[in-house]
Amino acid sequence: MKSAIDFLKSHDVTDKDRIGIYGRSKGAEFALLAASYYTQIKCVVINSPSNIVYEGISHKRLPIRKSSWSYKGKDINYFPFSYRSFIWSKIKNQSFPIVRENSEYEIPVEKTNGNIFCVFSTKDEIWNAELATTRIEKRLKRYQFKNKLRIMRVEHTGHMLTVPFQPNNRYKSISQCRNYE
Repeated sequence: MKSAIDFLKSHDVTDKDRIGIYGRSKGAEFALLAASYYTQIKCVVINSPSNIVYEGISHKRLPIRKSSWSYKGKDINYFPFSYRSFIWSKIKNQSFPIVRENSEYEIPVEKTNGNIFCVFSTKDEIWNAELATTRIEKRLKRYQFKNKLRIMRVEHTGHMLTVPFQPNNRYKSISQCRNYE
């Protein structure tokens, strides 16, 4: 990440005091982490976010028993994946994962040195982005975050929310989406 920031700062067309980052899903996890480690990032836009660091993913197997992210060569603490918990949550129609508030896996969002804009769907089928957003907001309040947090709640779009008001065939008879601040 440092090399990406240095690259941007090396160009005359870049406003060196207004570097931002965008991420969706696992990318939102990364964007929040990056902003909490690098003070040069002044704006964070997250879509379908998580408030915790999850175990890494691989196309070969799960679990991989490794963090998705590292800093200076050291893995960042992560929430371990469990097939049993995942399947049980689906049987019981519960959110997955259920991680207690203020856990050691939470992203230290209060260390962000800029504004945060968060957009999430109330129908996220991958993880509970609404709960994650609520916990991000609570953590920022607890640490008296001095920058702005803006939240956009979008109904009936799902985890892959990419374009506002994009239809999602997983939900029946959706005539409109409503935005809330």
